[in-house]
Amino acid sequence: MGFRIPSFNDVKKTVTNTVKDVKSTAVDTAKNVKNTVVDTTRDTFEVVKHNPVTDALKKAVTDPTDLARDTFQGGLRLAYHGADKLLPDGATNQLLKVAEGGVDALAKTSELVTGEKSSLTESLKKLGEVDLNGITRTTDPVTGQKLKGDWTELWGTWLLEEKPKDLGTWRTEPDGTEVVTIKDNAYTEDLAGRPHQKKVTEEFFKMYPNPKPGDVFPPNGDSKAVDNKDLYVFAGEDTSEYNKEDPHTALEWFIGSYRTQVKCTGIDEKTGKPNLEYTVVNNSHFESGTRVPASFQQKGLPEYLVPDQKRETGLGVGGDWVQEYVWTANGVDDPNK
Repeated sequence: MGFRIPSFNDVKKTVTNTVKDVKSTAVDTAKNVKNTVVDTTRDTFEVVKHNPVTDALKKAVTDPTDLARDTFQGGLRLAYHGADKLLPDGATNQLLKVAEGGVDALAKTSELVTGEKSSLTESLKKLGEVDLNGITRTTDPVTGQKLKGDWTELWGTWLLEEKPKDLGTWRTEPDGTEVVTIKDNAYTEDLAGRPHQKKVTEEFFKMYPNPKPGDVFPPNGDSKAVDNKDLYVFAGEDTSEYNKEDPHTALEWFIGSYRTQVKCTGIDEKTGKPNLEYTVVNNSHFESGTRVPASFQQKGLPEYLVPDQKRETGLGVGGDWVQEYVWTANGVDDPNK
């Protein structure tokens, strides 16, 4: 079956059903509140006072800004999650190919109007080479690694400021930043299988040929050259659709550049080889997601298009959140031997 854009009737049907569901829920809530009010005991009064209808009314009166944010977030969630239901399988990849073709067409148009060597044409050509299909790529065409984690879903977690409990353990830092320690093995296994982790492991053993518990790579206060060996860079030519040596997957498109810390936590009793703990900390925020290429900055554009913001501020969309990916490997062999 070929690609099909959802019709107006498809959208209308989904929206109508959603409205009916919301209406039914509101009616049921109102009936429950009415029935409960008949009982005038103190416990019942407390229940009624904090029911959803009362709370929403209180919010509307005392803080209309929050109510507007909730309304906007609710509509965005409906649109975001509803899109997956309306679009046929494989539609996302098709749309990304259309987007790539659209940018290529703009570059050709600019070449005719402003010239092949014009600043605008050169910029559009670079933009047209971006490998947008990598955003949803779940299999590395070079190594064959198949991703297990739903990395594209994490875009929604960031944009909609959600806190899925099955993702991991959440906490709030003193500055208000939301942090989740990832417990889902699908994500940590994906990271552990990327080529970058092999390189970092090699560097760890170069520095510690006979590791002891507590040895950390890179060590604090070391030179910048050593420190940057734990860095995976997501930038420049690596994002090109013509790059065949190090193609990005959905993992890199979500995380971007990241560092991996390696720490020896002990020695395996059976093999005498070190047990290693790997940690990747990633901050998802607007400034990183809307960073402007250096070549564009040289033409006068700002470093980023949208500034960072905390969760639940403004319209409550795309607030900062941090993920901690932690996994262990026991009895690790020195890959340099």
